[in-house]
Amino acid sequence: MKKSQRMQILIDLAKRKEEFAAQQLAKDKAKNQHDLQKLEELKEYAQQYESERNLLGLSAYLTTNYQHFVDRVQQAVAQQEAAVSRSEQQADLSMRSWMQARSNTKSMDWLKEKNQKAELAVEEKQEQRQSDEFAMRRFLDSSR
Repeated sequence: MKKSQRMQILIDLAKRKEEFAAQQLAKDKAKNQHDLQKLEELKEYAQQYESERNLLGLSAYLTTNYQHFVDRVQQAVAQQEAAVSRSEQQADLSMRSWMQARSNTKSMDWLKEKNQKAELAVEEKQEQRQSDEFAMRRFLDSSR
């Protein structure tokens, strides 16, 4: 088996790793997008309640309860911001992983092509040598 053919097995494995890394990247980006959307919804929700509090004429007791509720929503916003940050970091890691896998696949493809060219050059030399040898025998046979 030629070296370039053996390399194809490694290239296939590298491509599978690259595909897996691409799938993971897509999942992580989707999760990050979902987390961002949820954060925006929470911020809008908190803003809506904050602005309504000013419009409603609430008693001191209801204002306190209302403020506790708004505080809890703000805590949820802070937690969601942390979740967004984590999902962004994970997406960045997945991007780097995919880029590394892609680079490995490209390197192996380049190396396979280099080996194929070298193998082709060797084959062409052998063919040329055989052709020259055949021509020389014909010449010698015809000159006798």
